[in-house]
Amino acid sequence: MPGTHSGIGLSGAFGRYFSLCALYLFFYYGLGAFSPLITQYYKSISLTGTQIGLISAVAPVVSIVAQPMWGLLCDRFQIRKAILILTLVASGLAGLFFVGVSTFAFVFLFYLILSFFQSAIIPISDSITLGYAKKYGLQFGDIRLWGAVGFALAAFVTGLLVERWGASMLFYSYCLALLIAMLFLLRVPDESEETPRFRVGMLAGMRDLLRIPRYLLFLLASFCVLGAVNANNIWFSLFYQEIGGTVAGVGLAFLLFAGSEAPFMKLAGVFVRKWGLELTLLFAAVCGAARWLWYSSAPGTTLVIALFFIQGISVGFYLATAAQFVRENTPASLQVTALAIFFSVGGGLGTMLCNLVAGWIKDAFSTLGIYLFFGIITVIGIIPLVLIAYGPWKQKAPDEKAEATQ
Repeated sequence: MPGTHSGIGLSGAFGRYFSLCALYLFFYYGLGAFSPLITQYYKSISLTGTQIGLISAVAPVVSIVAQPMWGLLCDRFQIRKAILILTLVASGLAGLFFVGVSTFAFVFLFYLILSFFQSAIIPISDSITLGYAKKYGLQFGDIRLWGAVGFALAAFVTGLLVERWGASMLFYSYCLALLIAMLFLLRVPDESEETPRFRVGMLAGMRDLLRIPRYLLFLLASFCVLGAVNANNIWFSLFYQEIGGTVAGVGLAFLLFAGSEAPFMKLAGVFVRKWGLELTLLFAAVCGAARWLWYSSAPGTTLVIALFFIQGISVGFYLATAAQFVRENTPASLQVTALAIFFSVGGGLGTMLCNLVAGWIKDAFSTLGIYLFFGIITVIGIIPLVLIAYGPWKQKAPDEKAEATQ
């Protein structure tokens, strides 16, 4: 229970909890410094739209291969914390490679390297945090929300630094944030000793996971839902300017959007306890679909900013509960692998598809058409969530399970 957190200073249980929160705060601060502002760097070195599109496709493609590889490595050798330390340091230092580079070939290469190491960080850190939260009776969303805080702060602060000192500041901010996150990780316990050893082959482990109906349906849902969410980070600035906004307004929008995720991640635990994981995820996806369809109608910028909290409801709820759903519906010995596949499907395949289709729609129609597509694909993603909640694979209530065993 939360009361278990006793101890004074940063050496006790509270210190370990504080370090986990700081890990998320600084890692996502690095992402917030990098992702929303990387297009400013591309513009400063005069990359074409086609070149920017190719580079943007690198991370999703790499994650499809690298995330399951990192996950299987962690599950086989039970070395989650060591690999997380390695990938935080390597990814942070890889960010410095971009400073002074001005050619497409080198940018593409360095982004490939950075994406390879960065792809391991989220599934491994989520796995460690889920284990810790379960042991002490905590809500995962209460820790994960600090990532949203870090991302929101970075988007605003680094934007000011870039405006004053140039695009290279985003890489310095990214590297520094990840190295600080690594220092806090050193104080974080790894609960992997409590899980059974992973003793099956890599392909067999993945095959076992894909035979779990609820997990497979959730992968299909996340392919659609998270694909649109992640692709929005690339296309929102163009959409916002098309409906009359300014570049400065994009920075404010990211600050408000990402910042709204934190309180809703905190509230996610309340909704999960009242509604359950399935209905919380379904509610988040429905709100997301409504948001994208509304954007496709060209609303005013004032209304988009005023209703910034819709991102908190849709994205905050989904991210805070998705990892918990994966953990509760997959074998303990394959936890990191299950999370890695989940992120590679939603953050990899889904994002890649949405970005490719969005690019085609932008050239053939308009940015508003992109958001119509995002709305449609999210509606498609709602279907497997409905099957999870109400279909033949819905989770049985305790009394139903008791009757089934008699």
